[in-house]
Amino acid sequence: MIPAWMLFSVVTGCAFTMAAIAADRLAFSGRRPRRYVWFAAMAVTTCWPAITLIRTAVFPAGDPSGAGVSPGSGAHRLSAILVSAPVWNVSPYWGPLILLAWGVISAALVARLVFAVQYIRRRQTAWRPVEIDGVNVHIASDAGPAVIGLRPMRVILPEWVLGMNQAHRELILRHEAEHRKARDPYLLLIATLLTALFPWNLALWFQAARLRTTIEIDCDNRVLHTHPRWREYALLLLTIAQRQADETRPLIPALTEPTSNLERRITAMRTTPTFSRFRALCLGFAATAAFALACAVDKPQSPDGTNRLQVNAVQQHAIASAQSVNPSNNMTFFEFQVEKPAALRETPHLQYPTAMKRSGISGEVLAQYVVDNTGRVDMRTFKILKSSGPEFTAVVKAALPTWRFDAAVVRGAKVAQLVQQAFEFRAPPGA
Repeated sequence: MIPAWMLFSVVTGCAFTMAAIAADRLAFSGRRPRRYVWFAAMAVTTCWPAITLIRTAVFPAGDPSGAGVSPGSGAHRLSAILVSAPVWNVSPYWGPLILLAWGVISAALVARLVFAVQYIRRRQTAWRPVEIDGVNVHIASDAGPAVIGLRPMRVILPEWVLGMNQAHRELILRHEAEHRKARDPYLLLIATLLTALFPWNLALWFQAARLRTTIEIDCDNRVLHTHPRWREYALLLLTIAQRQADETRPLIPALTEPTSNLERRITAMRTTPTFSRFRALCLGFAATAAFALACAVDKPQSPDGTNRLQVNAVQQHAIASAQSVNPSNNMTFFEFQVEKPAALRETPHLQYPTAMKRSGISGEVLAQYVVDNTGRVDMRTFKILKSSGPEFTAVVKAALPTWRFDAAVVRGAKVAQLVQQAFEFRAPPGA
């Protein structure tokens, strides 16, 4: 189940990434901030698997076989269970191993973040506070230019900034002031935590990288809005990158980026966005289509053969004839006699018959049995009403004793109830 859930998260994350790319271009054309697009993409990518699980629980899908209450039989018809043969087999031991690896990697990334915070606290005692051009900053020998911390947000400048001319210092200080004003460190912290908690989700890492880049691009745009000297500003970025190219720093300065990101920032400065209604319509359609694709992706089936159970919510009903019935543990009740029918507590697990899978044979089983007042299947009452083969019957018969139900209720008392259950076995295409 864990590998399937992780795969589902990655697939939906890729769909949301495509939607974010289209929305990013739309925001660029409209001269709107782009960082919020990627922050929203990360938030939705992280939360969507949980939202899907909640949505499935609250609004369960319909019965795939159309099975309902069989009139006249007296047996309560449970929703059919679809058992699809996995395209590939995954050992049941992979789930715990994946969880263990996930925990170890996440712990290492969180520990790295904690170490960085502790490093900053130790080093900040050596940073001397000064006032430059009317702005309170801290001078460090091995950090900056950057905004560090949340409360308070400190502007850290390296020693060599003091030797720059006033115009360049003004641009650097304006850049860091814009970061602080927009509370960008909060966005970066959340992005770092999300990638640390879900390190296997490649879509999240891509979104986090684009978030960091767009945070800087948005900040550059705000700086250039006040100081429209993009050539001088671009040369300043290149100068800072060159001065720090040979230095190893534990803290990544805000104005220093990898070559590809620095190129994107300079290109964004030079490019004048043009708003076209047709292009905006196309981008909006692409973003909507990608988002709809992510929403349409259903919770996948586990590759280890775990079933998808689609349980219909049965309406609670009490018929007048049930009022005259005396609930007894020795009695078996029918559909029309109970106020609340028996219902499965959780998704059952069945394995597709190996021989049938190899042969590409599908089948169907219709079983009847009694769910006692403890919520267990009374196998003495087990009866096959229809079956496509003994292999399918054997799978069903072996699984039923492990199932747990919420027992049927009559006048507040738990009772035994006769139920019917359909099982649909579907072989993989081309098997």
